Amino acid sequence: MRTYKLTVEKKPYEIEVKAFNLKEATLEIDGKVMVVKVDEILSQPNSLQVPEEKPASKAAGKPGKAAPASKPAPARPATAPAPAPSGGTAVKAPIPGAILTVDVAEGDTVEAGQLILKMEAMKMENQIKANHGGKVVQILVKPGDAVAQGQDLVIIE
Repeated sequence: MRTYKLTVEKKPYEIEVKAFNLKEATLEIDGKVMVVKVDEILSQPNSLQVPEEKPASKAAGKPGKAAPASKPAPARPATAPAPAPSGGTAVKAPIPGAILTVDVAEGDTVEAGQLILKMEAMKMENQIKANHGGKVVQILVKPGDAVAQGQDLVIIE
């Protein structure tokens, strides 16, 4: 998603935000990937970028702790997914997690119960299946995306 160079107590860190949702963030800090819990989002900027003038907290450089002031908003906000086209029905994320694979393409015809995508949630791989048959008209996620519970994933018409 985005990469930041931060200095905490005169020590430089390079932090890449791999995924971010309302519950957790996946960060790569100096080459080490870790998942951190988001306790609370303290502010919601109008744009999708956190203003640069906000100082990073001391927790930013310490593995296992979230740094609310240095996190950007998600590229596709979990609280405002793209609306379903008229006539389409969304396949929704049953729980928060990360998309592993998308097993259909826009324009594909699917049957009820057919595998649509795989996602990881709570260290488990979950198969997300079509809740009804039809044509895939829109795919709203890609591998690596973090999704919130109830977020639209795929639209089937």
